[in-house]
Amino acid sequence: MKEHIFFGLLLISLWSCKSELSTEKMVHRVLQEAPLIDGHNDLLIHYIWCGECPRELDAYPLDTATSGHIDLPRLRKGGVGALLTNIFGRGRQMNEYLQGWDLIYRIAEKYPDDFQLTTSSKEVRQAMKEGRIGIIPSMEHTYQLVDDLGMLRTLYHLGLRSVILAYDTNNIADGAYDEPVHDGLSAYGKEMVLEMNRLGIMLDLSHITEKGMLDALEITKAPVIFSHANARALTDTRRNVSDEVLLKLKENGGVIMLTPVNYFTTQEAYDYFFVEMDSVRKVFDERYPDPDQMTDEEIERADEEWMAWENANPLPVVTVKDFADHFDYVKNLIGVDHIGIGSDFDGMTYLIEGVEDASTFPHILSELAHRGWTESELKKVTQQNFLRVFEAVEQRSKELKISTNPRIAKVPTQDGE
Repeated sequence: MKEHIFFGLLLISLWSCKSELSTEKMVHRVLQEAPLIDGHNDLLIHYIWCGECPRELDAYPLDTATSGHIDLPRLRKGGVGALLTNIFGRGRQMNEYLQGWDLIYRIAEKYPDDFQLTTSSKEVRQAMKEGRIGIIPSMEHTYQLVDDLGMLRTLYHLGLRSVILAYDTNNIADGAYDEPVHDGLSAYGKEMVLEMNRLGIMLDLSHITEKGMLDALEITKAPVIFSHANARALTDTRRNVSDEVLLKLKENGGVIMLTPVNYFTTQEAYDYFFVEMDSVRKVFDERYPDPDQMTDEEIERADEEWMAWENANPLPVVTVKDFADHFDYVKNLIGVDHIGIGSDFDGMTYLIEGVEDASTFPHILSELAHRGWTESELKKVTQQNFLRVFEAVEQRSKELKISTNPRIAKVPTQDGE
């Protein structure tokens, strides 16, 4: 009897090893044939928004291990073929913003065998075919776009191919966590959407209110993306996407690029950061209302109190399995043709177990494969869905440029002129 049990366990173990090897081979094949396109990253933060910034490129070399989530060794290990890279500056002035563009161009020039600035789906495909990683310029903070559509056109010619309408509420749209001002998109914001359609710039609905999402989906003439967001049904935050919007996204033909941000992935993590921690922070704000006037003893005591709270209330563990639940949910609701991956690497602090940096993208695919996702489905997730949207945006632009002229709308002034 014991021998039968032993051989039974041995067979199970061998089958498990064979299954793991089969999954590993499939994931490797997927990333070889369809390298992953990451919907959002904040690489430039290490050159622009850091204690020693601004930095030159040699101060944060990408061809060796970095302190962030992205570098060339880890991008290669993770099977990455292209990145929608957020271009931003140290401040809101145009010259500061253009410094971000200077950086991204210089990064491509410094590593010509590894990176290529890509401004079309054809260029992305060609870069990946030649073994380079495409950099697709995108914009998250729209400070430079809120006054005149002429600036949108200028930045398009510079290479801009994807724009989030609002991070915080601006003259275009309401930000997800702000009090609504426009009840969705402003009249100017709607003109912005149509001009983005005409130019061939992807419309990114991350960070705006649900009403803004619905407004945009109602008027856009091309498919849209969510570059980094999850399913609100699983984690109830306004930064995630409701079922109603997801169903509209399916009608639109767009794609949601699911993101491994800790507090967008589980309700427990979201409540920890935005309910429990916020309430503790308010107590600290009342106890220490003016940090600039605190003595060294008060600072030390406050730090000790905060650490004591964190030790007593540890950060909830969020894993790649929790993240995969969002893939299953969206697939069941609107189908696999509308799913991608947007990491938000270098733009977030709290990581989930199993998706700690760019080298770990295969872990996501392995988890999905274990859940029964097929090789063809995984290829759709890694790049095919996004490239379909990019190509559709480009094709719609060609049609609109024939039938429509550049829009000249400006933000109304207070006196209405």
